[in-house]
Amino acid sequence: MSLPQDDIRAPQTPASAAPFAEFDSTPLVRAEPLRPRRRRRIGRWVGTGLLVALVAGLLVAAPWDPQRRQAYADQWVVWTEPPGAHVERLAEELALTETGRRVFFASRPLVDDAAEFQEHCPVEADIVLGCYGDGRIYVYSVTDDRLAGTVEATAAHELLHAVYARMSDDDRRRVDALVAGFVATLPSTDPNVATVEGYPAAQRPDEWHSRLGTGYDDLPAELTAHYAEVFADRSPVIAFESGRTSELDGYTSQIDQLSAELDAGYAELERRSAAYDAALAELDDDIDDFNARAHGGGFATQKEFDAARAALLARQEALEADRVKLNADVDSYNDKLTQLEKLDAERAELYSQLDSRTAPTP
Repeated sequence: MSLPQDDIRAPQTPASAAPFAEFDSTPLVRAEPLRPRRRRRIGRWVGTGLLVALVAGLLVAAPWDPQRRQAYADQWVVWTEPPGAHVERLAEELALTETGRRVFFASRPLVDDAAEFQEHCPVEADIVLGCYGDGRIYVYSVTDDRLAGTVEATAAHELLHAVYARMSDDDRRRVDALVAGFVATLPSTDPNVATVEGYPAAQRPDEWHSRLGTGYDDLPAELTAHYAEVFADRSPVIAFESGRTSELDGYTSQIDQLSAELDAGYAELERRSAAYDAALAELDDDIDDFNARAHGGGFATQKEFDAARAALLARQEALEADRVKLNADVDSYNDKLTQLEKLDAERAELYSQLDSRTAPTP
């Protein structure tokens, strides 16, 4: 399994030992300079051995405390598998506390390209940007600048899944109650309400725990204190979460507005078109009647004839003006429809940047 380039670290090659100097057999010349180097190498080996023994001892010393054992195990992963530069940068950008950094690094985050991500996070439906499984965090590498913040927001979301998995039963019950209390205050129009409702019931508390921590800045004090154990400052995380969707939200806002205008415009055009057709049909009938009267001597005087003819011509001119205006409005409607189709296609293309299934294969 290949790793992202930022996570590939060249092995550290130890400094070469200085070459042996030529010397004769006089007692004043010995290979003394090598002794300190041997001591240093032994010192490093002993230090590593003591570290292993210390961690092993701590794990044995507290078998009754799963959270403590997990913390020691996490720290061991951090010591033995130090994160790459990209993961370090993510930790800085997310303003993680020491606890947050330990859990994040122990989860060995990977920012995957499309092929690797689909192996780690099988996707069957809908767009998936990250997952937490088998103790690891996986994030899809979204590189489009229009979606800046997606990787960071997703990493924070998955980190909170890792934090949730490490909670004691008592802590989880307490946090679940706090989360449920806040969720109950959300309006039904909140997009997360419908989204999380689609999750299996057993997964909803965990999912809400991640979504509240990354997307809501007005949380109750107890929840704020809980998330403060992970994020020294949640404002960058919330900014990443809102920023990553701002471009998509802009498209959606324009599309919704145009759609509403087109729906209303179509109904109005239908009404006006029907009214024009009816008026035109009535005018045609009246013209036929006028011509029949004119040819059959139906007008007693020239003045009566001229007045009837003038009225028909006025109606005809008014209908022609209506036709011209109606056609102009139809053209405007069609222009908006073209604009809507363009915006919808652009939004679909942008969404495709979030979907590992539609990413171009190399």
